[in-house]
Amino acid sequence: MNSRLFILVGLLTLLASCKQNNRAQESAEVQYQGDTIVIKENSPILGEIVVEKIQSKDFSAGFRTVGTIRPVSGKYAEIAPPFSGRITKSFVELGRKVNAGSPVFELSSSEFFEAAKAYFSAQSANELAQTSYNRQKELESNGVASKKELELARNEANIAAKEWEQAKATLQIFNIDAHSLQMGQGLKVISPIAGEVVKYDITIGSYVKEDAEPLAVIADLSTVWVTALVKERNFGTIKKGEQVEVFTDARPDQVIPGIIYHVGEMLDLETRSLEVIIACDNADRQLKPGMFCKVHFLNTPAKAIVLPATAIMQEQENDYVLVEASQGRYLRRKVQTETVSMEEVLVLQGLEEGENVVTKGGIFLNM
Repeated sequence: MNSRLFILVGLLTLLASCKQNNRAQESAEVQYQGDTIVIKENSPILGEIVVEKIQSKDFSAGFRTVGTIRPVSGKYAEIAPPFSGRITKSFVELGRKVNAGSPVFELSSSEFFEAAKAYFSAQSANELAQTSYNRQKELESNGVASKKELELARNEANIAAKEWEQAKATLQIFNIDAHSLQMGQGLKVISPIAGEVVKYDITIGSYVKEDAEPLAVIADLSTVWVTALVKERNFGTIKKGEQVEVFTDARPDQVIPGIIYHVGEMLDLETRSLEVIIACDNADRQLKPGMFCKVHFLNTPAKAIVLPATAIMQEQENDYVLVEASQGRYLRRKVQTETVSMEEVLVLQGLEEGENVVTKGGIFLNM
């Protein structure tokens, strides 16, 4: 038992002695004088250290975020029945291209007939009132009618004209051309935009209500918008007109170019994000409304100091680099950085162009 204890004590003593020898050797190879590090001449550690002269280069501090594809505002129209009624005719089919003002379907509606009747009634009353007013003017000028009768006819003519204009405005709300309107005809519901029929749910003979879901959707998808969410820290790096790159899961390796169309003004308080709209050409119809995508903001390149990630040393919450003062002599210097990628780091403050910095092997000099 005593012999085993003696052997154990001997091994521990030998291990401690080896550690002391290693520390002594290290202290002989590397000396620390505050923030200055000195390596002994001809030390093998010098062979492990790579020093590079700092040169600024064009750098784009781009970032990535997510987005959603949607139609361009004003190039997407949902066609719903303005009145309750029965569908009597369809003028389109799925995939067909239409022009602005082209009829989509025809609707037979008692409500529309009443609106048309009110229009023709107002038109007739206006014509009668204008004729009566003109007659009273002529009579008054010949001394036959009194001024009071003339004023009464003028007021009636003004009221009739306004009622007729109101009846025309009612029809215009539903894109109905009053000049081509005929009593008893069905209502032709038209497309307000040029585009392609991307949704079609029209059944001839079916009865629909005025609050029904859209029966057809017309869209011009030759250009689409990507709505991207940009975090608050990146607001200052984007502006209207800059180029971006869009990627989809359908074709993850294909770059789709885009242009920043609009940078929002209102911050989403929950996500702390700003809505940025990007316009993308979609001639090949690769981008489908509703798709999710990844957006890479490129930003305008500017001169900056970018170092390999291996050049950055960390101590608690601070980053620092080792600047070569002379052969074998290095100075620890605190720097402000921003991570660019797994391989590179952007130096925001603390270094000047032309200085020599340890980019590899700094771990051998770490205190």
